[in-house]
Amino acid sequence: MSGPKLGISLRSKSRDANDFLKRVEEVSKFKPFSIELMGFAQDLIVNGRIFEERLQKIKNILNDFSGEISFHGPMVVNFLDKKENLNHYENLCKAYIDLAHRLRVKKLIIHTGYCDIDDNLALNKKYLMQRDYLKRIGDYAAKKNQFIYVENIFPFSEKLHTALPSKLADEIKMIDHENIKACFDVSHAYLCCSAFKSDFISNAIDLGENSDHWHVHDSFGKLNFINVHLTKSEALALGDGDLHLPVGEGDIPWEELVSKTKLKPNVVFNIELNPEFWQDLEACVTNTVKLIEFSKNI
Repeated sequence: MSGPKLGISLRSKSRDANDFLKRVEEVSKFKPFSIELMGFAQDLIVNGRIFEERLQKIKNILNDFSGEISFHGPMVVNFLDKKENLNHYENLCKAYIDLAHRLRVKKLIIHTGYCDIDDNLALNKKYLMQRDYLKRIGDYAAKKNQFIYVENIFPFSEKLHTALPSKLADEIKMIDHENIKACFDVSHAYLCCSAFKSDFISNAIDLGENSDHWHVHDSFGKLNFINVHLTKSEALALGDGDLHLPVGEGDIPWEELVSKTKLKPNVVFNIELNPEFWQDLEACVTNTVKLIEFSKNI
């Protein structure tokens, strides 16, 4: 039966990949359809050059994994940034596309952009530029049979703008590039909609129905913008911010979301758990599998 598939992001603890086999083994026991590599937290590229020894080590380990593999690329990429920075991000994306290609991974995830809050005219110009750069890296990815998945985020402060999920869905449609797709991060959407006082379900449906790769983790939809002053335990006590909790431990209305969203066939529900809550991975997998089964019986 078609329906959502289970994916799990590896936790990344050693930037030099010395514990990579252990990380793969940790998630393989749950028999996921796919795993996601935390490329942004591994030292695999040095000044634009691939670190060949580490790449080969990872390739050898992945040869024994029979499922699909996705790759979370650099989080610093921001195509809504100042114009003089955009070529820098383009070159960084190309380096990670080359890396993913060498690993025989077809899905590369990057984040959508963010910028200072501005008037509509200025924002429209920035979005036009972002579409242009995404098309350019889409063209580069197409040459290597790669797909760029653009993930929704949330504003990191009250002074910043980023796309609501529905806006990102529209942007992907306007780009209209076979190699540019959407990655729907459910909790990021929950936080973003709360910050901008927009309806979560309608926004989530817009992006969720256009995404075959979801990031699933939980939160309470609170962005008080004081996280920088909180310890991690204080943020958790307040339920504040992008906590990456196990599915079911926040208050995202998962069943309502799934029941109202026309899911793409074989969409991946990829668990993106905070490594600090790794002891709860089994419970998170159990709740995510329950959600997958729920979606099949609607």
